[in-house]
Amino acid sequence: MSSQAGAPVRVLRPVVTPPRLAPACLAAARIAPLVRPPEARPTRTRMPLELSVEILGGPFRPLIVWGLIWGPRPFSELMRHVPDVTKRALRRELVEMERIGLVTRDVRPDTNRKAFYALSPFGESLRPVVGAMYEWGLLCAEPRRTWDERTRSRAGA
Repeated sequence: MSSQAGAPVRVLRPVVTPPRLAPACLAAARIAPLVRPPEARPTRTRMPLELSVEILGGPFRPLIVWGLIWGPRPFSELMRHVPDVTKRALRRELVEMERIGLVTRDVRPDTNRKAFYALSPFGESLRPVVGAMYEWGLLCAEPRRTWDERTRSRAGA
C-alpha cells in the first residue's frame, strides 16, 4: 500500500447523539467528512466605539444603568423604573449585564428572598457615559428651538 503526500485524511470519530433519539444502528462510529487543518484567519481588533455599543447595545441597558446609579434596587423597583419593559425582557437584560460584569446580584435571605441589583465597579465606570447621554437627551428635547440656537446657547455665544 502506497501513501500519497497531501492526500486528504478521513478520521473516524464517535457520533454523540441523545440516547432516547438514537437507534442502535446510529450509535456506532461513523466516517467523518474530510478533515483539513484550520487556516489561520487574521483577527481584526475591534474599535473602542464598537465595544461600547456592544456593552450598552441592549434596548433597556442605559435605562437600567440610570436606575442603578442611585443605588441598589430590587427587581420590582427596576420594573417600575424602566418604561415598557416586560419581566422576561428585564430579566434577560439583567442576566446578560451580570454576565458582562456591569451588575451584581445580591439575594437577601429574607422571608421572600428579594434579589437586589447594583452596579459593579465596572458598571460604575458607565456613570459619566449615561450622564452624558442624559444631558444630550435634554439638549435634544428642548422645545421650539433650532439646533443652531441650542448649540450657540450652550457655547455661550
